[in-house]
Amino acid sequence: MESLASVAERCDAAVETARAELVTAVRRAYAQGMTQAEIAGQIGRSQPEVNRLLRFHGSSSRARALRDHSTRIRAAIRDAGGARVRVFGSTANGTDRPDSDVDLLFDMRKPLSLMQLSTLERELSGLIGARVDLVPESSIRPDLRERILQQAVPL
Repeated sequence: MESLASVAERCDAAVETARAELVTAVRRAYAQGMTQAEIAGQIGRSQPEVNRLLRFHGSSSRARALRDHSTRIRAAIRDAGGARVRVFGSTANGTDRPDSDVDLLFDMRKPLSLMQLSTLERELSGLIGARVDLVPESSIRPDLRERILQQAVPL
């Protein structure tokens, strides 16, 4: 007979896999233009729950630092003329390693020089203790655009 601990471990893994699949599907639907209300109706969940599924929930130490400082990060980017900060790449999808950088996508409301962008990256890197790569949405290479926008989640 299978041990109770083995059954619990297998079930926990199944729940984690199912949740990840739901999060991916919800984020894809949202990226394709569905509203939170439409998504909620289709999956039988509340709109606040859909909102939670769309937000960044990384669990690595780097992701926790990013969440802990999210208000200051958004404020710094807003003060520099940016808006709508999103996380993408390995930190967003949970595959980041100790040497990974943090990829942040944002909308530019006013043009930033390379010097200003570099200064802001250094400021944010110091804040979270990891290298930050800031990517204005308008500068995404066409061959990477769809993939980045699909995996980007609000900070």
